[in-house]
Amino acid sequence: MKLDTNKSPYATVNPCRLCTPLGASLAFRGMRNCMPLVHGSQGCATYIRRFLISHFREPMDIASSSFSEDTAIFGGERNLLDAFENILRQYNPEVIGIATSCLTETIGDDVDKIIRTVQSKIPAKLVSVSTPSFKGSHCIGFHDTVTALVKSACNKVSSDHGVFIAPPVLSTADIRYIKSLCKEFSITPVLLPDYSETLDGGVWDTYTPIPEGGTPFESISKAASPESLFIELGSQRENSAGNYLSTTFNTQSVHLDTPIGIEATDRFINALSSLSSKEIPVEIQKARLRCIDSYIDAHKYVSGVRTVVYGDEDMVPSLVAYCLEIGLEPVLCASEGKLRSELERRVEPGKRDGLTVCEDADFDTIEKSIVDLKPDLMIGTGKGNHISIKHEIPLVRAGFPVHDRFGANRLLHVGYDGALALLDTIVNTLLSGKQENIPDGYSYL
Repeated sequence: MKLDTNKSPYATVNPCRLCTPLGASLAFRGMRNCMPLVHGSQGCATYIRRFLISHFREPMDIASSSFSEDTAIFGGERNLLDAFENILRQYNPEVIGIATSCLTETIGDDVDKIIRTVQSKIPAKLVSVSTPSFKGSHCIGFHDTVTALVKSACNKVSSDHGVFIAPPVLSTADIRYIKSLCKEFSITPVLLPDYSETLDGGVWDTYTPIPEGGTPFESISKAASPESLFIELGSQRENSAGNYLSTTFNTQSVHLDTPIGIEATDRFINALSSLSSKEIPVEIQKARLRCIDSYIDAHKYVSGVRTVVYGDEDMVPSLVAYCLEIGLEPVLCASEGKLRSELERRVEPGKRDGLTVCEDADFDTIEKSIVDLKPDLMIGTGKGNHISIKHEIPLVRAGFPVHDRFGANRLLHVGYDGALALLDTIVNTLLSGKQENIPDGYSYL
């Protein structure tokens, strides 16, 4: 496995990442009756709102403390207090989630101190998270927000307990699917966060300022118990909610790979079976067998196909493991975050030999690597579409964001059904590419 850290010129050109408060806003949207608030300029909130709407195709209100030139010099406390007043009047939320911006962090606004001063006078719960974009990607903002929510809700040992699942950034279909798998084992978990309804609901009869759905803030407090189980999916993190709960309240904390592909799904299903003391239902076993059968049928199409995988630091390692599972040959994986340790954990040494790893990636670097590697396929977000078109490499869209196709919020990645859906898309993309280069096409492939 080769680690590519060189950039020429040494500058970021079209980053393979999104801003940190965007991830925070997405996580806050997964809380019931919660209004995200970006403490910074209106442009930050507008960018985030527009970006999320383009992917989820749902309304997404995000408040702003509306920094001006004066605010940037003298501080934003007055603006923040005004924002609280406006939000309470217009939305009447249970929770206001405050994400700081680069500007707020640079001038040094003490948001936590402001919250401590005014919380007793405000009927909504105020939860803040530090999310300057120079700190990391949208993934960092997303997971740090989950940790902030847990720290805010869990301040003493709970007499109640429950099962909690903290997923990475997934589609609304993925979140619903995870809940449906749990239901098969008679487990009703608290998902933290859960935007499966708030960002993919039905048609409204009347305008709803904050969409229904989401995880109730008060339910999080049950995680502060030695009898509770907190399952974190995705890449391992030091500043994780599970680590905090385990250290502070002796909560049982478990880390599992995101269930993408048969092997990762097996581990998730086995964990649910062990937790519930129930046998794996026959229908789930049948779904697994159908998936294996499809792997066999598709092997002649995918075997040895040289593939580039890019996207966020949670999704890329899972997709690389999935590619190897079905027979694709990953030659480059790229992300804005750190990948090396996670790939070393997920992928056997012999299968990493021909893999170039690009961390802190931008699309300029990815494109230069693609020119040298000459891959057959790309798997990643819609942001790589320009490379796909320019170099005539078919692109399978996966992860977040996907703005150039419809139905991104319904893309299923997880479980046996997700593995099967992704396999169908990959094979059909490859077959379509072959047919385009043949004048009369093929009747059978």
